[in-house]
Amino acid sequence: MKVTYVRQRLIVTAVAGAIMIPGSAIVAHAEDAVTLPTAGIESVLEKCYLAEEEHPMELYLVPTEQEEYSNRAFADTQDYILIRDAPYTTSDWAGKLYKNNVADILDTQGAWTKISSGTVTGYVETEELLTGGAAKEYAGANIGNTATVTAYVLNVRDGQNTNANILTQITLDEKYQVTGDSVSGWYPVQVGDIAGWVCGDYVNVSPDFSYAESKQEEEQRLAAEKAEAEKAAAEKAAADKAAAEKTAADKAAMEKGAVQQAAGEMSAGDDVGQGTEEASAAVLPDQTGTSAGQAVIDYACQFIGNPYVWGGTSLTEGCDCSGFVQSVYAQFGVSLPRTTWDMESAGTEVSFEEAIPGDLILYDGHVGLYMGDGTIVNAIDSDHGIGISNATFTYIVTVRRVI
Repeated sequence: MKVTYVRQRLIVTAVAGAIMIPGSAIVAHAEDAVTLPTAGIESVLEKCYLAEEEHPMELYLVPTEQEEYSNRAFADTQDYILIRDAPYTTSDWAGKLYKNNVADILDTQGAWTKISSGTVTGYVETEELLTGGAAKEYAGANIGNTATVTAYVLNVRDGQNTNANILTQITLDEKYQVTGDSVSGWYPVQVGDIAGWVCGDYVNVSPDFSYAESKQEEEQRLAAEKAEAEKAAAEKAAADKAAAEKTAADKAAMEKGAVQQAAGEMSAGDDVGQGTEEASAAVLPDQTGTSAGQAVIDYACQFIGNPYVWGGTSLTEGCDCSGFVQSVYAQFGVSLPRTTWDMESAGTEVSFEEAIPGDLILYDGHVGLYMGDGTIVNAIDSDHGIGISNATFTYIVTVRRVI
């Protein structure tokens, strides 16, 4: 239930060494109104100290106006104020009192106030604090409340009475956000996705105070945030790399499948490797460049799987690497030298980064036709025949464009 803590004082007047009650009577406000008799304060005090006195002494005391916020303060700032080791601006700082942090006032020395908040004790400039009524008003507008359950099981209802429907149940020592003002002794709370009401007799409601951060705590927090950010960045980089590699692999697989499909279609239904030089129209498109080179690759790929024969030039019966490239281009009316060494001077040199389908990729004693995406079609060796290889499997001597 909600409890208001107040400072109290006895209102008396001292006259000539005697304690007197001014006026005929004083009304002290507490749970019930009580009127002080005019017989004198001595008799009242005597009765109050008796064990069986019906009315406790507190009933004769008057609450102060500052109440629970008389010794509490908030930073009057949009960010934070520094808590210093000593009451002057050149002193080192011990911590920071952020907006919405609460502090206990220990002492006020003119322009400086000594406070304690969390693990930090030190000095702040008095003008930077909200205290008393201003602190209470600020708390009411900015500080929420938490309800701690004091019953073993407490019903959360859809209204402010025990006849309201039960929405859910909460248990001892659980804490929930109070979402508004109390109504008839009932508090609105948020329990997960459920908004309901609980009886104030079975919860302790307290402000959601937060406290200052020491210099050491700030250093630890910043280090933890930096480590977390670096970890997140590394995880993202790894995920991006894996995604890029998967995309590249998927693309290569799709393109390889398309090439093999095209080769199968060009072989007119025969098994892979059974294409013939005469089976293709073998005509270059009118334009030069990528489309013309792709036509060369499409033609060459129909012979994948056919045998490698040293010195051979037959695309069906067997050929070596230079014989393969020479025979493929011969079908398009392009005459190339017979050996790889002579092919190193054919056409125009381009960089590997500029290579397009149909370009010759020449190595030390080997040659293949560039397919794109880092692959070549070539007569590999006697064990593998005509097939597809990684274009960078070894050092590239030169790249030549012949169409």
